[in-house]
Amino acid sequence: MNETNEIKEFGDIKSVLDYLEQIKDDLHNKTLSEQIKFKDEVKNRHDKRQVQMLLGRLEDQFKIRRALSYLVTALFAIVSFAIGSLTNFFVSNLPDTELKSYTAPVIIFLFYILALAGWIYLAYAESNRLRKISRYKRLIQECFDEMPEKKYFRRRV
Repeated sequence: MNETNEIKEFGDIKSVLDYLEQIKDDLHNKTLSEQIKFKDEVKNRHDKRQVQMLLGRLEDQFKIRRALSYLVTALFAIVSFAIGSLTNFFVSNLPDTELKSYTAPVIIFLFYILALAGWIYLAYAESNRLRKISRYKRLIQECFDEMPEKKYFRRRV
C-alpha cells in the first residue's frame, strides 16, 4: 500500500492485483458477504470499461504465471546437475578412508533435502499467487457481468 494508506486512482495503477488487494486484502479467505462488499466497492469506483480493463489485466497475469511454471523445472534440473558435479568434485578430493564411502550419499541426501525444501516453498508461493489471481479474476468477472450497459449519456452544459 501507499505510505498514506490511500487507494490509488485508476490511472495510477501499475499492478492490478496490488490495486485490488488495496481495496480488500486476503479476499480468498473472506466470506461471501465480504466478497459481495468488495464487488460493490469495485462497481462504485469504476465504470464497465475500467472493470473490463482490470479483468483483462488479471487474465494476462494468470496466463503469464502459468506459462512461467516451466522455469521451476529448469531451475531444479540445473540444481541437480550442480549437486552431481559438486558431489563428484568433493568425493574425488577426499583422501582414501572409510569416510569417503559415506560422504557422497550424505552430501547427495543433504542437497536433495535442500532442493526439496526449495521446491515446496516455490510451489506453495506460486499456488497461493495463482489462487489469489483467480479469485480476484472471478470477482471482477462477476462485477463486469452485473454492471448494466450505459444507454444514456449526460450532456455537459
